[in-house]
Amino acid sequence: MNSTLLSSINKKAINEFRKDLLQMLRLGKGIDKYYAESHSDLDIYFKKFSSLIDAFNKKYKNIKLKMAKKTDEIELKILLNEKSARDCFENAASKIIGVQSIGTSKFGTAAVSDPEAFSKQVEKTKDRLYITYYNPQTGTTNVFLQYDKKEKKVRLVYDFEEIENEPNPEFQIAAYYALNQEYNKKINLHDEASTLGFAYTPSHAEKAEYFRKFDPHKGE
Repeated sequence: MNSTLLSSINKKAINEFRKDLLQMLRLGKGIDKYYAESHSDLDIYFKKFSSLIDAFNKKYKNIKLKMAKKTDEIELKILLNEKSARDCFENAASKIIGVQSIGTSKFGTAAVSDPEAFSKQVEKTKDRLYITYYNPQTGTTNVFLQYDKKEKKVRLVYDFEEIENEPNPEFQIAAYYALNQEYNKKINLHDEASTLGFAYTPSHAEKAEYFRKFDPHKGE
């Protein structure tokens, strides 16, 4: 997997988490589309999906899914149990092989090949961190971490097509927080979630919107 981050975690547990996470993210996109289409039975699906989110959060203690309802969309956030973006980097993200550069306000500010500049960026890091990785399996990948003041956790801003790829840093970070503590094996989330019935394929517009999320000038 080209990572030391998940090397001590059971492969079966990683596979189970991946199935659970991707199922939940697919459902989140399905709910979002259903919301945009203003279906009359929307409240029923909201209730079922909220119940599944609760089950996910009970199963995996160190990571949290949060459904955010906006006027025009439903967003499913991934929140990590850390008090700052710097803590998340030092405890997890930095342990993934292939870190190329980091920045507190944009991607690529300080390259790992410049240890002094790199260390200064780490020291400056608090609420936001932009990380660039390179891996022969996944190519160049950007990861954005942002402290959520309301939730008092660090948000992992993700793209569905990126995070579904197991070697990708987005997935590895999420899996680490889900599995670095014991999880509740009795909760069979995947089978229960599959009964909700949504399927999802991202559009070109949604892919473009993902990259706009990284715009450092965009408001909170």
